[in-house]
Amino acid sequence: MIKLLIRQSLLLITSLFILTIFTFSISRFFPSENFNQQLQIQAEHSALENYSRYLSQIFSGQWGNSELRGSDVLQEFLTFFPATMELATLALCFALLCGIPLGITAAKNKNSWQDKLITSSTLVGYSMPIFWWGMLLVLLVSLSWGLTPVASRLGFEYDIIPVTGFMLVDTLISEQPYAVEAFYDALHHLLLPSIVLGTIPLAIFTRVTRSAMIKVLSSDYIRTAKAKGLSDFRIIWLHAMRNALIPILTVVGLQISVLITGTLITETIFSWPGIGKWLLEAVYRRDFVTLHAGLLAISALVIFTNVIVEVLTYYVNPKLRIRE
Repeated sequence: MIKLLIRQSLLLITSLFILTIFTFSISRFFPSENFNQQLQIQAEHSALENYSRYLSQIFSGQWGNSELRGSDVLQEFLTFFPATMELATLALCFALLCGIPLGITAAKNKNSWQDKLITSSTLVGYSMPIFWWGMLLVLLVSLSWGLTPVASRLGFEYDIIPVTGFMLVDTLISEQPYAVEAFYDALHHLLLPSIVLGTIPLAIFTRVTRSAMIKVLSSDYIRTAKAKGLSDFRIIWLHAMRNALIPILTVVGLQISVLITGTLITETIFSWPGIGKWLLEAVYRRDFVTLHAGLLAISALVIFTNVIVEVLTYYVNPKLRIRE
């Protein structure tokens, strides 16, 4: 375990180091004098000296001020980040809670009509553009049927003071008499955008679970479990699922970047005040300081998440522990 932590820590440090080199290299091509001045990048100094100054600024938390708003970009990121994290977390939960059972159902009924229906549906779900799917659901579910709100995180009738930035948490810890009603309203606002954002990961998790379960269910130890008369529930969820989780966990780490990328479109469609909408506005306004901060912070987050997934895979896969 100690070897794993040391190896993953070295991998994390190396990846972050390469990331800073990449962002620094991009920054040298930014046609913004304000950006270079804020991060102390000067043409008369050598690249090594500029990179040293750049690292000093980054690790001290001085990422510059937004060219649009004039406020600290790192503070802006931390302000908008909880909204995106809340949306991405619920979308990931939706994708896992629906994708894994669908994949198991398709694997149990291989080549049947259930398997063909689920496989075809996942292919359609994976192929749909997010912007088209999001606008379609807004037109049908929100505007035509009136089942969900169209935009924002909370109804205007509720006045919740932000504490953590996570609306579901802030509503629950609020001392307002309508705290419970505000919680359900915030959850109501989250429902549709999380479905839109989680559709593609849902399709991927379903297909990966199906492939993994088909392979596991054909194993000798599963046939032995069936011969002993164990129930289907115990065979699938206590025996087969344990081995099928290994490729699923790997895919979860890869889907984190897909979810964050998808927030650019999803947050714009639903006017969600998160990182995606914040970065898209920076692109429109050519705010290079904000774009740099977003690229650096999000990339570091994806790297850190994948390192955590590797550690979880180590716990799930006994073969890795034996090799240690």
